[in-house]
Amino acid sequence: MKKFIVPVVCILLAIVSICVGIKSDAKAYSQFDDMTAKSYIVIDESGNTLLSKNPNEKHEVASICKLMTTLITLEHLDSGAIALDDKTVASSYACDAEGSQAFLDAGSEYSIRDLIKSVIVASANDSAIVLAETIGGSEQNFVDMMNKKAKEIGMENTLYANSTGLPDNNQYSTAYDTALLLNMVSKYQLYLDDCKIWMDTLTHPSGRQTELVNTNRLIKYYPNCVSGKTGYTDEAGYCLSSTAIKNDMKLTCVVLGCDTMANRFKESIELYNYAFANFAKEKIVDSSVLIENTIKVCGGNQNSIQVRPEYDYCYTSVRTAKNDIQIDYELPSTLHAPIKKGDRVGNIVVTVNGEVVQNIPVVSNENVLKHSYSDVVNKIVSNFNVFGR
Repeated sequence: MKKFIVPVVCILLAIVSICVGIKSDAKAYSQFDDMTAKSYIVIDESGNTLLSKNPNEKHEVASICKLMTTLITLEHLDSGAIALDDKTVASSYACDAEGSQAFLDAGSEYSIRDLIKSVIVASANDSAIVLAETIGGSEQNFVDMMNKKAKEIGMENTLYANSTGLPDNNQYSTAYDTALLLNMVSKYQLYLDDCKIWMDTLTHPSGRQTELVNTNRLIKYYPNCVSGKTGYTDEAGYCLSSTAIKNDMKLTCVVLGCDTMANRFKESIELYNYAFANFAKEKIVDSSVLIENTIKVCGGNQNSIQVRPEYDYCYTSVRTAKNDIQIDYELPSTLHAPIKKGDRVGNIVVTVNGEVVQNIPVVSNENVLKHSYSDVVNKIVSNFNVFGR
């Protein structure tokens, strides 16, 4: 009888615990039922999704499109193709743009620095078009660059029709794609610096001044917020993409299609508060720590090489979760010189609870030159001395 009762009790306890867990989760997520956002997502800095609703549903995202305009501009600055103090002429076409503006003077010269600041801070459509014309030769050429870049970084459900986000039937994105994009743009310090500006002044060549006011209220009223981009049109509704950091955990939140300006900020804060309270991150891969395995080198001025992960990887999950984490190294037995520091030589596969969550490149931690004539001679002499003994 005891042999029968014990298993039955265990089964009942398990059922009760499952039901309690379901009830708890339902209660936790029910607080988001009254949100007006048509779709939303919260991801960590590694791209793991923590909270979401319709994350891949296509929507117009209005001025959030300028995140891609900003990313391409920052990449061109980084490569040296353009410089912050370069001057460019504002076209009549750009200055006639509708919506938010820096009120540029057609035919006047503006620095790239002033243009990008007015886009990041005040969401200036005229400045965005001038940047597009300067980099792409025309706005349409620049749009082609935007769509190409979107595909490169994995934005599979995004299509751009202009550099500003002004309404267009052939333009859309998703909460997930927008979160990926903001994570990319947030890697640039210039963007982070400008995002924190609440108010600034643009002085035109004529001496006239335009006041630039940040459209992202979270920067001022939510202390954890470090970056973001707003968007609004009648078609898109009120949208917001933002990034916040608390206790060394960086999260990106996107809400699309909210019914009021106030709700896009309120609902973003609600999502952040829940995520910061209920999730925790764990560093699984540390790029500063060399991998124990050394790899043999053929034809080099040294016989082996040390390697390391290319970047850190952190996994974020519910605080109470017990994750089964497995790390597998895919490394060659031998490499051939020459090898440059930073060259990709292998791969790390991170598996959590039976699912592959990340592939991290393994790179060389040092340079290995091809062996020279003197290296060969020294090896022969060294081997000869060994055998001579």
